[in-house]
Amino acid sequence: MGCAWLDAYFWTNETFCSAIMTANGKLEKNAKSDSSIATLDEAMMLTGFGIYNILHMLLSGLILMGVIMQSLVMGYVMPAAQCDLELTLTQRGWLAAIPFLAIILTSYFWGWLADTRGRRFVMLFSMMISAVFSVLASLAPDIISFGLLSFCSSIFMSGPSAVVYTFLGEFTNLRHRDKMVAFGSSFVGIGTVVLPAISWLILPLEFSLPVPFLGIAYRPWRLLIVACTLPFILGTLFLLIAPESPKFLNASGQSEECLVVLRKIYAVNRRLPEDTYPVKTLVSEAHNTKPKDSKGLAAIFASMRDQTAPLFRSPLLPWTCLTCFVQFGIFATTNGFYIWFPTILNSLANHEGAETRICDVLDANQANKASASNGTLIKCDDTMNTATFEMSIYTGLVFCSMYIMVGFLVDFLGKKLILVVLLASTGLCGIAAHHASNQQLAVALFAIFQMCGACIGLTNAVTVELFPTKYRAMAVCLSMMMGRVGSMVGSNLIGLFLTVNCGASFYLFGAIVIVCSLCCLTLPAKKNAPSLEKQKTEVTQHQTHEPV
Repeated sequence: MGCAWLDAYFWTNETFCSAIMTANGKLEKNAKSDSSIATLDEAMMLTGFGIYNILHMLLSGLILMGVIMQSLVMGYVMPAAQCDLELTLTQRGWLAAIPFLAIILTSYFWGWLADTRGRRFVMLFSMMISAVFSVLASLAPDIISFGLLSFCSSIFMSGPSAVVYTFLGEFTNLRHRDKMVAFGSSFVGIGTVVLPAISWLILPLEFSLPVPFLGIAYRPWRLLIVACTLPFILGTLFLLIAPESPKFLNASGQSEECLVVLRKIYAVNRRLPEDTYPVKTLVSEAHNTKPKDSKGLAAIFASMRDQTAPLFRSPLLPWTCLTCFVQFGIFATTNGFYIWFPTILNSLANHEGAETRICDVLDANQANKASASNGTLIKCDDTMNTATFEMSIYTGLVFCSMYIMVGFLVDFLGKKLILVVLLASTGLCGIAAHHASNQQLAVALFAIFQMCGACIGLTNAVTVELFPTKYRAMAVCLSMMMGRVGSMVGSNLIGLFLTVNCGASFYLFGAIVIVCSLCCLTLPAKKNAPSLEKQKTEVTQHQTHEPV
C-alpha cells in the first residue's frame, strides 16, 4: 500500500512522457496514438488483476510469516530453555532482543543490496542462510554459542524482513496495490497464531534425546527453533520459480526482461497467450541501480551513501522522518509488549484469588519471587501453563482479523484514515487496560493495544509509494530499521517498568501510539488510482510533494 497520490503523480508524469516518445526515444506528437508504448504503471494496469497477483501475495505472506516467527520465537523458547542453558532473567531479555539487534545493524545494508542487486536475489540468499544458522542454533550446547548462532541467523533474516514489502507492492498495479499489501501483511497476524499453536504442540512434549558428541540433550525447545524455519524453507523453494520485481527490472534498464515478466502476469491473469499482450516497448525509467565497477568496502560505502543521501534531503526528508518515527512507535509497542506477552499471560493464568488489575498481579508475582529467593534453593522450572498458549492464539486471531479488515477497508477509507483511527483507538485501549480490574476485559484491551501492529504493513505501503523506485527498498529498510530500534528499546523499557513501575509502561507506550496517530494526519488524503481511459497529461516539476 502507500500514498496513491504520489503514484497518481508518477502515472501522470509518465503518461505525458509516453505520449510524446517513440520507440527510439525521439519526441514526436503522433506517438500518442501508439498503444504499444507505455509506462510501467500503464503496462501493469494492462496485465489485469487475478490469479498471479493472489499467488504472489501468498508467497510474500509466507515469507512475512517466517520473519515474524523467527523474530518472536525467542519469547517462547527462553522460558523452555532456561534450565538447559542456565539463563538468568537478564540473559533471557537480551537473547530475546537478538533478532531486533541484528536487523538494526544490517537492514541498511540489505536495503542497499536490494536496490542494486534486486529484491529476489536478496531474499533467496538471505532466507536460505538464515534457515541453516537457525538449525545450527538449535544444537548449541551453551548460551554463548546459542547467542552467536542466533545472531547470525537473525542477520540474514533481516534481509527479507523489509524487502518483502517492496517485492509485494511492486507486482501489483496501482488500483489493487493497497489491498494486496494489506492482505499480504495479514500473514504477520497469521504468524502470531501459528507460533503459539506450534509451541503448544511441541513444548509440552517430554522427550530428551542425548547427543553425546555435542554434550546436549535434544529437547522440545530445540525442535521448536527448527520448526520455525519451515516458512523460510518453503519460501525459498517457491521463490526459485518466481521472477524479479518488474519495477526493479525497468528501473535498472532491463526493459526486455521486465516485459517478459509482464507478459507472464498478463497470460495468467487474463488466460490469454503471452504474445497478445499489447505493450511492446516500455518508457525507460533506468536509474543506474547497478553498482559501479569499482570494488572494495570504499565503493560499497560510497554506493550506500549515494543511495541514502537523497532520503535526508528535501523533498524526501519530511517523509523519511515521518515513516521512521511512526514505525519506531508501532514496533516499540507491539513487539516490545509481545516479547513479554507469554510472561504476562502466564502470570495471569497462574493467579489465584480475587480479580485485580494486570499490574497488581505482576507486582504480587515479583514480591513472591523475591521472598522465595531469600529461602531455600528453588528447583528450576521450565514448564508453561497451557492457558498461555491458548490466550496467545486468541490474541493472534484478533490480530489476524484486524489485518484482514484493513485489507477490505483500505480501498474505501484510504490509508490515512485507517492509520489515524486505528493508532488512536489502540493507544487509548492500552491506557485503559491498565485500569481494568476484570481480567478478561484487561486481556481483551491489552490484545487490542497490540493491534497497532496491524499498521506496520500500512506504513510500509505508504513508504513504498512515497519514494521513487530507486530509493524505495532503502527507504523501507531504513524505516524498518528504526522500527527494530523501537523493538529493542520497547522490550527493555517494558521489562524495566514491569519490575519498578508497571503502570508507566502502559501510559508511556499508549501515549506514543497516540502521537503516531497525530503524525499520520500529515499524510495526503486518499486519491483514486488513475484509469487508462482518463489520464491527466499535465507536466509537473517535482517527484514528491511536501507534507500537508
